[in-house]
Amino acid sequence: MSDQTKSLPFRTGFLEFWRDNGKSITPFAIAGLILIAGQIASSGFAEIGHLLIMIKVASFVGILAIAQTTVILSGGGGIDVSVGTMASMGALFSATIMHGGERSTLLALVVIALMGLVLGMVNGYMIAYLRIHPLIMTLAMSYVVVGIIIAFAQGRKLLGTASPALETIANGKIGGFHLIILIWLALTLVAELILRRTRTGQKLLGVGTNETAATLSGVNVPFFRFWVYGLSSMISSLFGAILLGYVHTVFLDVGNQYMFPSVVACAIGGISLAGGSGSYVGTFGGALVYTFLLSFLVTVNMDESLRKALFGAILIVLLVVYSRSTRER
Repeated sequence: MSDQTKSLPFRTGFLEFWRDNGKSITPFAIAGLILIAGQIASSGFAEIGHLLIMIKVASFVGILAIAQTTVILSGGGGIDVSVGTMASMGALFSATIMHGGERSTLLALVVIALMGLVLGMVNGYMIAYLRIHPLIMTLAMSYVVVGIIIAFAQGRKLLGTASPALETIANGKIGGFHLIILIWLALTLVAELILRRTRTGQKLLGVGTNETAATLSGVNVPFFRFWVYGLSSMISSLFGAILLGYVHTVFLDVGNQYMFPSVVACAIGGISLAGGSGSYVGTFGGALVYTFLLSFLVTVNMDESLRKALFGAILIVLLVVYSRSTRER
């Protein structure tokens, strides 16, 4: 057998591997290149201490992006723009319930989880059964939640603080590693296992890829999507409590700054914005790229307006690339 013939199985295997995993691997390669460029531009950029700080910052983007990934994978043009306000609501109400006390932590988490779930199911019902476009519905819901926040706050600036448990989750360390990084990694792995190894995960991909085929295979698509939006809002509200532990005291739009990054992380991570294609591991890498790139641009003293313009341009390019790949698929 010739060497060329022997190499064919390897080439075929590599192409199949890249086809199945290329989009998930690429963000990690890009993140590595950014670290190299940052180290060249500023000594110490890629050192372990600074690296862990950047990954910690990325973890907050990444956790919220798990909710965003679930919605986008479900298809139907879904992007949940209410995740940021849901997080703000979760931070506000958990702070008010806890007031820095340890005993009320569980109660606060249960209350905000239920609040997020109910509001998310309203999103889901309107989107799945009344066929309102997800972008319009979740945008409208974000205004509803802002109204709830303002009405509840009544002009007060400080409405409580995080409990010691939440502060430990957000800022504590285990063996030199930030606890929040380990939590983010664990959540990503669990989500990926559910996506790849369970019927629920296969339904999520199936609904996002082709609603008609999913229906013919026995999936109740509207009911499934209804619960996807409920889950997204519940995760976002609970994320708000973790974010409260990070910032210590609540301010009314604490979660809003993470909405756009959660979408960008999904796009960079190879999630098809048409649904049905992508992975939570890819989103993990996308959150790293977003944070590393932002830190790099700050390091090289790029003007803030130029940074925002650059991120917008990157998102446009990714939307074009992934929309083309979706049409080919």
